[in-house]
Amino acid sequence: MKTKAKEILIKTRRRLFGPNIGNNISTFQGNGLDFAELKEYTYGEDVRKINWKVTARQQKPYVNVFNEERELNIVAGFCVSGSIWFGSVRQKQEVMAEILALLGFAALKNSDRFSSLFFDEGLVRRFKPSKSPNTVYAALEEALGLEVLGRKGDVNAFADWLLHAVRERSIVLLIGDFLESVDLSLLAARHELYAIVVRDRFEESPELWGEYDLLDPVSGRHHRLDLDEGTLAAWRRELAEHDRRFTEHCLKHRVGTTKIYTDEDPFLKLRELLK
Repeated sequence: MKTKAKEILIKTRRRLFGPNIGNNISTFQGNGLDFAELKEYTYGEDVRKINWKVTARQQKPYVNVFNEERELNIVAGFCVSGSIWFGSVRQKQEVMAEILALLGFAALKNSDRFSSLFFDEGLVRRFKPSKSPNTVYAALEEALGLEVLGRKGDVNAFADWLLHAVRERSIVLLIGDFLESVDLSLLAARHELYAIVVRDRFEESPELWGEYDLLDPVSGRHHRLDLDEGTLAAWRRELAEHDRRFTEHCLKHRVGTTKIYTDEDPFLKLRELLK
């Protein structure tokens, strides 16, 4: 196993299996099928579990509490694209690999089945559902070792593939930079879906002035550009509008989402997302 993979494994296992339980990522909850009881709603709980009849009768919100009848199926999707070969602090690809490992160990700690898939315009690699740590080790090495330059990612094709390939209702977590427009509505209707956006602050707000020879990591083409404040401001506006539409789409279709920058600790953001 390569040095970088070992570093990430040690770090993620320490965070999830260390003695300070209060700092761990919350276990995956999923949607149970065995009704247990009603309880008064508290801030942060899943609004989809609100019992509206009881809420109307009591004039305050109540939620259904379920016992899990079976183990959960956790599916992590790694969105492969040349655009993840970038980072001013760490490469997006490395941060995505660490996120994959954190999700894998969180699933195993909860005794759930974990599988991971790598997809660009088609399926690159698939690790079948397992409760063995070996599946996390293998997925991490795959994530770090992938040659991503020249690859074009297609999240819509990935979502469509998952819709047909993952039959059992699952918790699906897509990891990528989501720089293209996506439609996750059908996948979110079948599964409990999360979109984990990995970005670098420099790509959202670049500070470059003058003439540059830039390489497109997807097409491999060189572009000679003369960058000034007007051009950069237009890019920032366009990306901000793209992200606004993406956030609205996720809210509309109940897709949990978070954005993790390359200078941040993924563990902290994931802990908030999975509460």
